[in-house]
Amino acid sequence: MKGNDFDLNKYLKACLESTTFCSIATVDPKGVWVNPVFFAYDKDLNLYFISQMHSRHMQNIVNNQRVAVSIYKTEQKDDICGTYLEGEAEAVVDSKEKIKEAYDIYYGRAGKGADMQHYLNNPTWIPVKVTPEHVYYFDTRFFGEERVEVPKEKLNL
Repeated sequence: MKGNDFDLNKYLKACLESTTFCSIATVDPKGVWVNPVFFAYDKDLNLYFISQMHSRHMQNIVNNQRVAVSIYKTEQKDDICGTYLEGEAEAVVDSKEKIKEAYDIYYGRAGKGADMQHYLNNPTWIPVKVTPEHVYYFDTRFFGEERVEVPKEKLNL
């Protein structure tokens, strides 16, 4: 990274805020499956999305929690930035408190608090939390064509 005063969190957060969608890659015996989802995140860069258990990516997560995530603004012209994660995904189903927390983060980003009740009372939609193990940032303005790993201990969004 360029210089000790480079505020990676600032640029990482701007990249995350540049879009509301990400692509989640999962794997099953047939191979790799990629699915776009609306996402939200917390200060530790845990990602949250909702999905239905019958979907292929959710079935893949049940059988193998390892996921890869790609977040990038699709309308990029000159400079390109993106965030990439490797980690584990889990359906948040173990307590109403954790489910509500996941929905608060998810709907807090979109400002759709009123819609939350529909999903809280609809058991076909399951919140999912992705806990990153590795986070990478790509920004041609600063790093050319290279991506840099973001130390988890330095994440402060």
